[in-house]
Amino acid sequence: MGALRLSFLATLLVRCLFLFATSLRGDTLPKSAADLHWVRYTDSAEGAFSMDVPVGWQVQGGMYRFGYFYVRWMMDVRALNGKVIIRINDVNVPPYVLPGPHSGAAGHAAIKPQQYQMIVDNYRTGQDYAERYAKQRFAAVCETFTPGKATWKPTLPASWKNSEAGARVTEGAAAYDCSTSDGPRVVTVYAQNTLHPTSGLWQVDPIISTIEAPEDSALATSMIQHMIESWQVNPEWERYQQRMTQMGLDQIRAGFQQFLQQMQAYHQQREAAMNQQVAHFESQQHAQAQQAPIRGL
Repeated sequence: MGALRLSFLATLLVRCLFLFATSLRGDTLPKSAADLHWVRYTDSAEGAFSMDVPVGWQVQGGMYRFGYFYVRWMMDVRALNGKVIIRINDVNVPPYVLPGPHSGAAGHAAIKPQQYQMIVDNYRTGQDYAERYAKQRFAAVCETFTPGKATWKPTLPASWKNSEAGARVTEGAAAYDCSTSDGPRVVTVYAQNTLHPTSGLWQVDPIISTIEAPEDSALATSMIQHMIESWQVNPEWERYQQRMTQMGLDQIRAGFQQFLQQMQAYHQQREAAMNQQVAHFESQQHAQAQQAPIRGL
């Protein structure tokens, strides 16, 4: 009896290991995030954040730094069979600034080395941005785009919601059925766009995109919700970023002070040159007056 029990347990264990290994290979996918195995992922670049990621999936991402002020995180997860690909945020999406007398016309880059990299452009709503982004990002994969009805939007964590007074926040979701070389796929993109009217800056944060086989749509959306709900920023990194911001501001101030000193030196040199020129002119006038004959009345 004991041998039979051990044999049964061994068979059950082998069966469980087989099913787990199969899920790791991605031959079959579960129906929802609740059926997946999850592990905690910590950003390896700066230790900025942590979040849950699915075990056995291809995972890539972290915090990307473009200057003292501009940092952005991105996470990609992909099923090994390629039937679900999720991206949360996108480092290829820059911050934007409205066209104006100081920023220039729409369409060109506004770059300050070690500080920021922005694009000058008019504000776009979240809906407009989601539609454009979907077609741009998946253009190389989708042979056709057939508009569908976006029935899903993520529930964003409270820490992701903008609370700035006067900020203009719009959100939108776009969905497309597309044909690919691997069969039919569904593309979904969600974007939240925030305009800061005082500075003219606007950003797309977050932007979430997924492409999956039609039967895996429920899995993809439940995974996204699980991942964003598990996201946590590291308080130590927040303090680090505050120091980086201060360093950037100090550099700006130092550069401005240097500019003022250069302008002051320029004005002093220019004033000295003008005084010398005036003195030379007056000297010439005085010399001419000494040489000219005195005419009587």
